[in-house]
Amino acid sequence: MRIKLFFTPAGIYDNQIAGKTSVVIDILRATTVAAVALHNGAREIIPMATLGDATGLKQKLDHSSVLLGGEREGQKVEGFDLGNSPFEYGPDIVENKSIILASTNGSAALIRGSEAEHCLSCAFVNISSALEKIIECDSDVAVICAGNKGGFSLEDALCGGMLLHRLRIAGGGKAVFDNDASWVALEMYRKHRNNLENALRRSDHGKFLISLGFEQDIAFCVKEDSLAVCPIWQQGRLILKE
Repeated sequence: MRIKLFFTPAGIYDNQIAGKTSVVIDILRATTVAAVALHNGAREIIPMATLGDATGLKQKLDHSSVLLGGEREGQKVEGFDLGNSPFEYGPDIVENKSIILASTNGSAALIRGSEAEHCLSCAFVNISSALEKIIECDSDVAVICAGNKGGFSLEDALCGGMLLHRLRIAGGGKAVFDNDASWVALEMYRKHRNNLENALRRSDHGKFLISLGFEQDIAFCVKEDSLAVCPIWQQGRLILKE
């Protein structure tokens, strides 16, 4: 198993993901939200790259079974049903609903990752379930960090590093890191592994979310393996596959 990690989706060539398993990570907060919503009974998550695409799709669907979720600049979009906090996606809200999700970074990263043979959504909260699915897919891997507005984000790199660490253990020496970013992410994870929450709080996006009043989201998003689900991409949406 050959593994490449990308700190952002920008500049990924088609041949770097074609035929592979892509694993998309947006800790703060899209892939965390995807795991929470599906765990709490949502039927599907439909990522949309733009707000216009999201609202346009809702107009074509049964409004009674569809919710618009997402954010711009960390805040819920005017006219949307939900923002991008995992605490908004409780079972009383999302059960049996389709969620159209338009987040700043994660939605676009998921759409890019969907061009691989398999595409999974990963966060700290579901990392073991994602690892199991990666092993089941049994192909080379592209770990895609969503980043922040086209740039590097510490929180995504740390989760990517944790995933690489676990893949290396699970692979018994067969997991080969195939680019420099993989080694950098692994070393970053090793440096911060004993206090990941503090690292997230000090990250650019972490500090930004705290300034908006989302401090509790940081503590939730860093909880390792709190959810035993792995959202997978199928026909334009994320679902849980039996």
